[in-house]
Amino acid sequence: MYTISLSSKEDISANLVGTKAANLIFLNQKDFPIPDGFVLTINAYKDFIEFNNLTELINQNLNSYDGKNPLSIKNLSSKISAVIDNGKLQQSLIDQIKINLDYFNNDPVAIRSSGTLEDLPNSSFAGQYDTYLNIKGMEQILIYVKKCFASLWSERAVTYRFNNHLTNKEPEIAVIIQKMVRADISGILFTANPITSDKTELVIESNFGLGESVVSGRVSPDQFTVKRLGKIKGFKILNKKIGFKNLVVNPKSNEVGVEYNEVSDLESNRVSLSDNAIIKLVKIGIDLEKAFQGNPQDIEWVIDNQSKINIVQSRPITSFGHKLDTEEILWSRGYSDDYWNDNTTPLFFDLLGNHLTKIVNVELNSIMGYRKMDFQLLKLFKSHVYFNLNVLKNKVEYEIPTFMRFEDVLNYFPNGSGPFGKETIKTLPFHLKNYLIAQLRVKFHDPDGAMSRTAEAYENWTNEVFDPYLKSFDMKIEKIIKTSDEISLLQLVDELDEIMITHYRLVRYGIPVHNIGMNLLTQYLLNRFLSKEECQKTFPILISGLEHKLTLTNESIYKMASTIQESEHLRNIVLNNNSSNIYSILESDSSQIAQDFLGVLNVFLEEYGDRGFTREIYYPRWRESPYLVMDICKSLVRDNFNFSDKSELKNEKQRMITKSLVETKIKNQKFGLIKWKLFSTILKNSRKYIIFRENQRFNLDKWITRNRSVFLEIAKILVDKEIIEEEREIFFFHRLELNNLLNNKYKISEIENLKRLIKIRLEEFERYENQIPPKFILGSREYDDVFPFERDSEILKGIPASHGIITAPVRILNDVNEILSVHSGEILVVPRTDPGWTPIFSKIGGLITETGGILSHGAVVSREYGIPAVTNITNARKLLKNGQVITLNGFNGEIQLN
Repeated sequence: MYTISLSSKEDISANLVGTKAANLIFLNQKDFPIPDGFVLTINAYKDFIEFNNLTELINQNLNSYDGKNPLSIKNLSSKISAVIDNGKLQQSLIDQIKINLDYFNNDPVAIRSSGTLEDLPNSSFAGQYDTYLNIKGMEQILIYVKKCFASLWSERAVTYRFNNHLTNKEPEIAVIIQKMVRADISGILFTANPITSDKTELVIESNFGLGESVVSGRVSPDQFTVKRLGKIKGFKILNKKIGFKNLVVNPKSNEVGVEYNEVSDLESNRVSLSDNAIIKLVKIGIDLEKAFQGNPQDIEWVIDNQSKINIVQSRPITSFGHKLDTEEILWSRGYSDDYWNDNTTPLFFDLLGNHLTKIVNVELNSIMGYRKMDFQLLKLFKSHVYFNLNVLKNKVEYEIPTFMRFEDVLNYFPNGSGPFGKETIKTLPFHLKNYLIAQLRVKFHDPDGAMSRTAEAYENWTNEVFDPYLKSFDMKIEKIIKTSDEISLLQLVDELDEIMITHYRLVRYGIPVHNIGMNLLTQYLLNRFLSKEECQKTFPILISGLEHKLTLTNESIYKMASTIQESEHLRNIVLNNNSSNIYSILESDSSQIAQDFLGVLNVFLEEYGDRGFTREIYYPRWRESPYLVMDICKSLVRDNFNFSDKSELKNEKQRMITKSLVETKIKNQKFGLIKWKLFSTILKNSRKYIIFRENQRFNLDKWITRNRSVFLEIAKILVDKEIIEEEREIFFFHRLELNNLLNNKYKISEIENLKRLIKIRLEEFERYENQIPPKFILGSREYDDVFPFERDSEILKGIPASHGIITAPVRILNDVNEILSVHSGEILVVPRTDPGWTPIFSKIGGLITETGGILSHGAVVSREYGIPAVTNITNARKLLKNGQVITLNGFNGEIQLN
């Protein structure tokens, strides 16, 4: 027999029907609401392979696997999947399927894979095999049964088995065939908080229609957090986060499969679950958890058009009680919000990420004698960079004393008390002896890592090595371009990598150790010597008023804008023409004033043209797109900005007054002179390494610009060879793929696969270009902290980043191309900021960012300009509206919706 009913009363082994099907049979026996259906046992798959003589072919392909070739698994997968799709099902299997389907009255079915290695307590395998919904008719059902068989050999499933060392056991698969539930609402229920590991909290994610929109991550679902209060008190709904559910998945009416339908903003904002439905789901979830001996469960559910709850899957939450496998690492966007907040292409992820992983993570940990550190530091997800939270956790434990763990650091972690929760991180033991040993190892093995030497060593390297190399590079690339030699161009990329090793070997101390460490210590001493309230008031002012490459860039822009404002002729050119045409208009204008200004602009582009509005290599730099600079100038001139108002002088005066007051208060204490000497030294280093951070970013921009120029030249060659259609597609290769391609290591079929993959990556990048994905990911699941506010809240709470209070209208900016819409005095609301955005800070009244903390770029620059700022207001661009008048309080981080 190849089939077993899901309503079977017998004890059915997962070795026969796979873990997913075994769990459904078990739950059905416990009277949980499971849709009717049956399962094709693994014998159906094994006999199919034997019937089609595929065993030898599969083994040959497995033996040919080359782990160093990223397309090797793709080719292996496509070959095996193709022969399975073309295989013939044995007649006895077809007959048994037909007999079971007779009970379904021609209703559509869902066909789900059920593997023997999935949904185990130590290996989730979540989402690795395929599910097919709304399949109709015998012919189509047989086709999709084979597709489920083939999904055993999908690229993601094979990769998962190799990465998690599961290749020593032969994979086997069963297939579940169930009646389709006519879903009104679907989603996921976790019977314990999967991020904080709090077993008293349950988390529900939901959307209208089929659950595919939630499981696939294509939408931001509604999220509900429920607290268990005990048998007597029952439950409390702690939080309702209404997601932006712009897509709903529904069955196709006249075809097999499903379709994604866009919905209106009104429908998107409608809550998907009533309080009553939430509590019903929670009760079922708790009963289901008890059935599995109290093990927390990850449950997929569907509410049908009769309001009946159906359970379609249940598996253990794999992050509980064991070492996480590579698919279950907890990843955080929190650290990226401060230091790598751009949307990111695969090529730039490799260019920057490889240095961070090898030099900043692995090499530095070895120098400092750390042992239990993960090698895997970064993950690219929905075109955004995430950091391995286990690495960050260990860094905190090794390097930051408990008394210095302020919100700046804790913001990288989720709320709660689980293994990565903020409450846990606060109390992790700090071993002073191990810390001192690590510092001695740095002094011995890498003496430039000392705080007294890093900034000076970096400045010397810039002047003596980096800047001279860039001059030779610029001459060298001009010669290579004339030859169209792609291998020589690749060698230039290798040179750029080599020259930057020293940069990262100094930055690895200058930013994560000295910059963060000194700022945390400054805050600690202010707390200790004065008070928490005094610290919040004085710290942002004390670390402002700095001169670095960013402030010099902005001053140059203000001088150009002032020149434009003073000349009626230049004002007419700039204000009455499209910014993209202004440079050519100036070139053709023979007037002295136009030619003089063009000369100033060219000098500016020569000095600062390597900057852009983001570090991401995909986007143009100022020198190649001067219209970006003209947009900024136009925005300043249009509002008659007062360039004589030297706000930096006002800020410096405020800083000196604040510093004098702090000095007086500290010196008047017992041992005040010693305390002030200690504090002023720490403050000096805090300021020094904020300058270091901004200046190293200037060098990074120069490096990125040179890389961009090389890869665009390679792109021209690939366009000529018809490997890519547009030059911009070059940025969606991974570095190794490009090396293999240009060194002729790919077959024609592999190149075709790669071309398709590039298109998919480009499409994903554009889809998530101006979106901020959830803060945490665990396996394939996405999570955010419980929000401290809801859509109808009157007060939004973030992190106070720059002091001041202002009441003004909101101006939402999604990307730099909208910069002309910003008017003087408005409160700018943005997903994040970058050096390329900051010249307009001189005209805005305040700043709100959706991400980041007190050391994020937007926070640092706001303090320089003396404007109030609040960071880390999740979904601010959707909670607020253009023109809405609000009050921003930079002292306590509150936004009052007037």
